[in-house]
Amino acid sequence: METLFNPSQETLPRKKLQDLQLKRLKETVQRVYDHVPYYKQQLKALKIQPSDIKTLEDVRKLPLTTKDDLRKNAPFGLLATPLDHCIELHASSGTTGVPVTVCYTPHDLDVWSEVMARCLTMSGLTKHDILQNPIPYGTFTGAFGFHYGAQKVGALVIPSGMGQSERQIKLMEYYGTTFLSGVASYMIRLGQVATEMGLDPKKLKVRNGLFGAEMFTPGLKKRIMDTWDMDVHDIYGLTEMCGPGVSTDCNAHDGLHLWEDHFLLECLDPITLEPVGPEEEGELVITTLTKEGMPLLRYRTRDIAMLYDAATCDCGRTHVRHSIIKGRSDDMLIIRGTNIYPGQIESVLMKHPAVGGNWQMVLSTEDDIDQLTVVVETRELLSQMDCEKLASVLQKAIQAVIVFTPRLEVVAPYAIPETGLKAKRVVDNRRKG
Repeated sequence: METLFNPSQETLPRKKLQDLQLKRLKETVQRVYDHVPYYKQQLKALKIQPSDIKTLEDVRKLPLTTKDDLRKNAPFGLLATPLDHCIELHASSGTTGVPVTVCYTPHDLDVWSEVMARCLTMSGLTKHDILQNPIPYGTFTGAFGFHYGAQKVGALVIPSGMGQSERQIKLMEYYGTTFLSGVASYMIRLGQVATEMGLDPKKLKVRNGLFGAEMFTPGLKKRIMDTWDMDVHDIYGLTEMCGPGVSTDCNAHDGLHLWEDHFLLECLDPITLEPVGPEEEGELVITTLTKEGMPLLRYRTRDIAMLYDAATCDCGRTHVRHSIIKGRSDDMLIIRGTNIYPGQIESVLMKHPAVGGNWQMVLSTEDDIDQLTVVVETRELLSQMDCEKLASVLQKAIQAVIVFTPRLEVVAPYAIPETGLKAKRVVDNRRKG
């Protein structure tokens, strides 16, 4: 059996886990009814009292919450506790520029540290490790989640922050970093930088990594593993829940365990909002069960995945598993009548050894017809002839997946500008209307 951070909770029998969920669901509904005017109004409009929640299935009686609801009540309208009971604030900003703000009580930070410690332990972190944290320390949740969780495990944390890639490599070499956190696409970039500095990433002491903040495919995961000779785990989370720490894959690498003692998970058809069957794709919808500062009922994550039917896992954990995130329901692109997720393109690209870690889908309109150009960096400089050959191979491989033929543009390493923490995969220049 794998090492567990909190064995008694991570291996709770399903019946006890569900009983705990129901108890906490009832408490959460009562809490928001009593302390959050927005939710009280929503529940009254649906003619629902907290006492109406008698089973876990009754969660479907509760209103759904969207990111727009959070923005309309920003910054503190959804707090279930006085602001002076909160000690930390985090926020993420979406396309509208209105930040989604979440405030944490001391209890909320304890829970966040706990679930992150479970995720990190699942990924191989121990108190003997040196964890380097190349994520920006700020209102973004990522760095603090990894930092708190690693400290709870007892590891030594290097709070290196984001950027200055050569410095990141020098810190790894100097301090003997054994564990990396961060964003998958940045790990590819760091591998390239190490090679350019004359260092083989495999010869550094890094042997484990836990990466999130953006969807990444099995192909990209394998690329990181091969570049660094490390085991790679996938972490899922979102600012509205706690930040990273909602779920992680165990050593079986067959789905991510979601911590059901703190989150109640549904998988719904994003159109009908009805539950999908086991191992059918749908949108993950999550209710917080232990949050004090800003509890949320049935939050629509927009993330598309499926729940695994199997109740047990070889690792011994009893908490539900979901698949890797296929994409976001609001990130799905319709091009010439075809539904396309960026992950489908990445899955093709990462299979080719000459392809680097960065790529983009550029959409345009020509003669009233949507055009897709896939721009791909190479791993190293290639001749014009080799670039043309690579473009031809990739074009055919992508066409086999998305039905129509895209344009392919192969560019040199680092030709695609970096856009911050998360890689910008889609540039939509189509005419609107």
